[in-house]
Amino acid sequence: MKQVNGMKEIEIIKRIRKFNRSYVRSIGLLEKTFLNTDYSLTESQVIFLVKEQGKTTATAINKVLKLDEGYLSRIIKKLISNSLLTKEQSKTDKRCYEIMLTTIGIREQQKLDELSSDSIQTIISHLSESEQLELASSFDKIMKLLYGRNENEGQ
Repeated sequence: MKQVNGMKEIEIIKRIRKFNRSYVRSIGLLEKTFLNTDYSLTESQVIFLVKEQGKTTATAINKVLKLDEGYLSRIIKKLISNSLLTKEQSKTDKRCYEIMLTTIGIREQQKLDELSSDSIQTIISHLSESEQLELASSFDKIMKLLYGRNENEGQ
């Protein structure tokens, strides 16, 4: 293992993993459903991506989520059967199906968005305004270091 500023790489990895475990628990990702809704985290991510992308395809969704195609297909079918999504054959490319949120899907996505914001607000409510800004800046820095972009560039 390499040394980074006098710290063994394995120690850096352990610290990151410790944070990950704590954060995953604090935002409820180990729960069966996301934010006590009827949706899993993966389903809520699909709903979010369809909202962000507007008219989209399963291929476009999977470019972001990198799921097993069969698993994604089952999620999309479930969300269609629950009237959150529609899937229509593209008018320009008959091989392609366009996926969109329904009116119900838009309402559910807004509810998920509010619940997610409320959850984060609860987590950071004990911090001062300057600490909240510092935390947000730290997340921006993490996103830039890991993925080459700021978080707010992809949202």
